[in-house]
Amino acid sequence: MVQRTVTTELPVELWQFAIDASKLVEPARVEYLNRMLASENENDLIRDLQPKYGLNKRQVNAIRSEIKGVIVSAKECRKRHVKTLEQQIKSTRTWLKTAVKSLAKLPDACSIRFRQHLRTHKRFVIHQKKRRLHLLQNKLEHLKNAPLPVSLGNKGTQYTTVGATKESFGNQIAQYDGDTIKFRVPYALELKYGKTIAAPLRFEYEQGQQWVDEAIQANRALSYRVYCKDFRWFIACSTDVPEPDRQSLPRQYGCLGLDINPGVIGWTYVDGDGNLKHHGQFRLNLHGRKSGQTEATLHDVIKQIVLIAQSLQCPIAIENLDFSAKKSQMREQGRRYARMLSGFVYSKFTLILEQKSQMAGIELIKVNPAYSSLIGLVKFMRQYGLSSDTAAAMVLARRAMRLSERVPNHRAYAGVKSAKHSWSAWQELHKKLGRLPRHQYYTLSNRELEVMLCVESQDGMLQQAETHF
Repeated sequence: MVQRTVTTELPVELWQFAIDASKLVEPARVEYLNRMLASENENDLIRDLQPKYGLNKRQVNAIRSEIKGVIVSAKECRKRHVKTLEQQIKSTRTWLKTAVKSLAKLPDACSIRFRQHLRTHKRFVIHQKKRRLHLLQNKLEHLKNAPLPVSLGNKGTQYTTVGATKESFGNQIAQYDGDTIKFRVPYALELKYGKTIAAPLRFEYEQGQQWVDEAIQANRALSYRVYCKDFRWFIACSTDVPEPDRQSLPRQYGCLGLDINPGVIGWTYVDGDGNLKHHGQFRLNLHGRKSGQTEATLHDVIKQIVLIAQSLQCPIAIENLDFSAKKSQMREQGRRYARMLSGFVYSKFTLILEQKSQMAGIELIKVNPAYSSLIGLVKFMRQYGLSSDTAAAMVLARRAMRLSERVPNHRAYAGVKSAKHSWSAWQELHKKLGRLPRHQYYTLSNRELEVMLCVESQDGMLQQAETHF
């Protein structure tokens, strides 16, 4: 079972009720949060809030579930914030260590760009980095010792009801029969609205309406959230939906690999023998776009990717990456690198891809991205005439199928121990190739690029390998 949420505009005749109900529960939400943070007993809270604010037990339980979720989210956000600060401190210390060593190696000259001596400018930059390091350390210490900050968002703009299984229409406070939504009015508002208030309602999307109808038929829980956005009131319904039947074949019959990069997404389809069959690219220009525009672009691209996987009846293989560490080091990597990463929404892309592939019945496989770019450059880019991203996508697809990744004989002679993993050979090859421009992998023939890896001799000494270009 997976949770799905469908949203539509609340009927206009219910807007005033939504305003009054949200204003009624808002002080109860604030009081419940403050007393929860003070570690008070939850049963006492539920018992005290019912007569004080004119709510029944179900309505207070909805507040309880919401506040618990908000607190868990705040703790997770603090945990990520601490991790980010620690990574920034580590990156700044590494930069300072390297900069101090390079200070003595600078020539005795002035810079035309900065109009001062090179060493003077470098000392100034180091001084500013030390100030930043001190600031980050103070932030981290304060964050660890400060009380947990929890925000409830805009006040008086939402009203939540929590459903339960085996209840009539999945919820006792808000009941939807497929055509009409009926709310149980809180005790404090019964004089104005009566015990219940109802209005006709249909969800906009056919698939969303179908999910709700199936949940009602199966007597599953339905939770509703009424909220205000841009001076309009909406209602969101959340329920559990059975996962669709698997449409993709097992990975050994073929796989679609995706290499996700800022600006371009390369895809490659590999058949059951590991051979290239189809490949292509999707260009992404997300710089300067608003969040809504960015998400719409990602939805369009991912929809096409899922359609390709559906037509080929194959699973999708992607890298299992975490860009939070890289983004925390943007300041030390230069403006161009920082601009590239700051506009890269990898987590959002992965989340949307997971949702759409799950809804389409396509298996999504996350693999280790280690040496995928290097293997693609060395083994497949020149052989098939691929770009670097599509070559890396081919590596990911083959890795998901658990096919061979050994170093080809015409590229390198790896005298590593047979017990070692093939990645150890690729690591040595990576050291030898260094920063070789990618276009060289097209222009150099196989015989012109010969790399001898470090070989461990019988007496335990390392023999230095030679590289010929």
